[in-house]
Amino acid sequence: MYTFLVFVHVLALVYWLGGDLGTYLSSRYALREDLSVDARQTAFNILLACDMGPKLAMPVIVGAGMHLSTLLWSTQIPVWMPFISWTVVGVWLILIFAQHSALNAKLPMLSQFDLVLRLSVVTALIGFSLWASSNDLPVWLLAKILVFVVLVLCGIAVRFALKPFAKAWVKLVTEGASHEVNQALNTHMAVCRRYVWIIWFGLFLNAALGVRLIAI
Repeated sequence: MYTFLVFVHVLALVYWLGGDLGTYLSSRYALREDLSVDARQTAFNILLACDMGPKLAMPVIVGAGMHLSTLLWSTQIPVWMPFISWTVVGVWLILIFAQHSALNAKLPMLSQFDLVLRLSVVTALIGFSLWASSNDLPVWLLAKILVFVVLVLCGIAVRFALKPFAKAWVKLVTEGASHEVNQALNTHMAVCRRYVWIIWFGLFLNAALGVRLIAI
């Protein structure tokens, strides 16, 4: 079980980074003013498909990470923790898939449920870190959890930063390209990329902490 969970944990990291890279590269083509609107829409569709990797990887990392922690420190962490963690992961994954299906148009509140769940995960992880700090768990583990909290918060920030981008994109598709629309798209995407760079740095940092390249 331990080896399998490590495999899942690492695989989720790979899909997160790989999906983010695909999203980043396709976004560059979606913003290219020398391409037709149809070509830019194709690039945007690729962006959305690649973005599923990071979205699915985030909850899986939580489940695998908490389960691994329970196996490694079974005397400090309650045995029921994996059950709670994987239950949350299951609900989270269902919400992600639902938002990328026809249900999203019928149930617009899905995005609000997803946001509440992410904020609840952030709160729970911070609470777990505070509790774990007084129960002799390794500092590097607590650091990984807090870095992950920052990554979730950056993901939420990207969601809000994309709202004006989405409005400008709809204008591009319905009315065609213009200097005003292109400028708005570039401006809003630049804001999103700042959070993406933080996420990449955080993933690199957590990987280093996981393999003990950084000793704390």
